[in-house]
Parts: sequence; C-alpha cells; structure tokens
Amino acid sequence: MSRRVDQTIKDIKSLKIQGARNVAKAGVRAIMYAVEDSKATTVNGVKADVVKAVLKISGARPTEPMLRNYLDETVAFVTSEIATVKTRSVKRFKDSVIKSENEYLDRMKSDIGKLKDYGATLLTSGMTVVTHCHSSTVTGVIMEAHKRGKKLKVIACETRPRYQGRITATELARAGIEVTLTVDMGVANYLKKADIVLVGADAINSTGDLINKVGTSGLAHLARMYNVSFFSCAETYKYDPLTLYGVREKIEERNPKEVWEKPPKKVNVSNPAFDVTAARYINGYITEMGVISPSALSSIAKKKIEGE
Repeated sequence: MSRRVDQTIKDIKSLKIQGARNVAKAGVRAIMYAVEDSKATTVNGVKADVVKAVLKISGARPTEPMLRNYLDETVAFVTSEIATVKTRSVKRFKDSVIKSENEYLDRMKSDIGKLKDYGATLLTSGMTVVTHCHSSTVTGVIMEAHKRGKKLKVIACETRPRYQGRITATELARAGIEVTLTVDMGVANYLKKADIVLVGADAINSTGDLINKVGTSGLAHLARMYNVSFFSCAETYKYDPLTLYGVREKIEERNPKEVWEKPPKKVNVSNPAFDVTAARYINGYITEMGVISPSALSSIAKKKIEGE
C-alpha cells in the first residue's frame, strides 16, 4: 500500500482532515496516490491496487457517503476501462484513471460554487445566522453572502468535544464577519432572535433525514420551538443510496478519551460523532441543484449519482 495513501487515511481518522467534502476530496487524491505509487506491471495489477486503496479509504470514516459515492464511481470506472480499453498499456491506464479523478475534483469545485450561490441568495442583509460544528460549505455560503455586501451576524456553537466551532468562528472573523462563539446549549438564548440555522451534512438518508455532527438534532428541535428556519448545506453526493434499501447509516462512536481522558472508575463515557435530525425539522437542503425539500432530495440525488 502506498505510504501516501496510508498517511491520508491516518489524517482522516485523526480528524486532521475533517468535513464530509474535505474527506471526499482527500479520498479522491488518495486514489491518485495509489495509482501513481503502484508498482504493478499489468493493468489488472494496477486495478487491484486501486481496489485495495478504495476499501481502506472507505473504512476511514464510516459515516461519509460522499466519500463512498466517489470511490464507487472510481471502481466502476476502472472496471469499465479494463473491459473496453483497446490498449493494455499500464501508463495509459494510469493516466486515464488519474484524469477521471481530476474530473471528480473539478465537479466538486463546480458543485460547491453553485451551492454557495444558492445559499448566498437565500441570506439577506441583517440576518443572524446560527451554525454548528465546522462545515467548509456553510462558511463558504456565509462568506459568499458577505462578499455580496450582505451584513450578517453569526452565532457559532463551540461543538464539544473537539471544539470545531472555533474553526468556524476563526474563519468568519478573519473574513470580517461579526461572529460570537457560544457554548453548545447556550445557543437557545440566541435562537430567540435568530433568523436562520445553517449546518453542514455528513449524510442524508432516503427519507430526507440528516446525519450530522452530534448536537445538530437538538439544535433543530430548538429552532422549531423558536420558529427559526433550519437548512442544511449539502451537495447531493452526500445522499446515501444504500439507505433506500433499508441499510441504516452507521453512527460513528469515537474514542471516549476525547470527552474525558481519565474518568473515575465505573463511569462510562459515550462519544457519538453524529446524530440524526428528522426530515420534518428541516426546511430544506441547499444543494448545487437549488434549495430542495427533504422529501424530494432522495429522487433528485439518486438520479445524479447514477448519472441519469
């Protein structure tokens, strides 16, 4: 296995690389590393190295369908290339796979640009926006609105136990946006005067439910209580097609030492990375294809992922 692939996996597991979109991008680049570093002398040998890399990368974070969707496309592509390619040249095969991975990265860039545009259009000057955790997609939407001259106030939940909200607050402050960091459950005081909640997405299931950083579900319930609109910023590739067939999205349980390094004896510590927000609490998903209702997202996303 390529050392660069192994390092990418370590960085994903340790949260050095975090956020569904960033993890997916890292996974695509890791496939390029696997291809470039492969010492196989046959096309099938290179494919075997790619498949091994795909299996290892996809297991780095279990709750990341965006990563898996792109990796599934990679396996389908290399299989198709072997079945249809006229040459058995290893170099040409490698070049072809790397080209396809670069096309995935270009697609991600195009999609996020469209999503930011839809999200920034939804925001109006004077709004107070509540966020949770750190999502490069959410901060991108807010920054795009700011670039368009819209004055916003942002309330960022600190997001225990890894405090990813500090990343959000730092990025927005550097961009010149007024931002306040609050302890997670302190957000109720701000929701009374907030206009909108924007969160990211790690996964979306077939019923339109959102799987995102733990605490998101509680935030959505509070938003409904205070009649505040709740939106998730999510590319359609975050939809998990397997949930259509009854597969439940796995909720990653992280190391309890992240919460309490040395708890007293007989104290059990739970550290779920994500929770599930029911579709009925979500006003809509801001995607690269527009603002989509939770009930409509499954069919729209499925068509895009399957290339229909």
